[in-house]
Amino acid sequence: TVKVWDTRQKDSPVANMEPGEGETKRDCWTVALGHAFNDQDRCVCAGYDNGDIKLFDLRNMSLRWETNIKNGVCCVEFDRKDINMNKLVATSLEGKFHVFDMRTQHPTKGFSSVSEKVIDPGADG
Repeated sequence: TVKVWDTRQKDSPVANMEPGEGETKRDCWTVALGHAFNDQDRCVCAGYDNGDIKLFDLRNMSLRWETNIKNGVCCVEFDRKDINMNKLVATSLEGKFHVFDMRTQHPTKGFSSVSEKVIDPGADG
């Protein structure tokens, strides 16, 4: 479950994203707010223990996009807030970082992306 709170409303969250009926509840490890360059658009991205990344549209409380990077998501982060949603970076337990181009959403394939494993300077080779 991902909840967004407004400190002026202490009794209940302003947004509550829960798994759908029959879906397994996963542990959310990280969140980032994005698409905040204007007053009309807001989204939150959540990374989960099983590698799921979910992008929620806060305007209509819907799941906009999801993918799985096959390992626990340690961090998600959007780029600059002063421009239209551009890039999303996610890092995982396996030492990989994934960069998603948020300008390229395809209806069935999602966003263009690239993944790289962090180089271990202590490793031989």
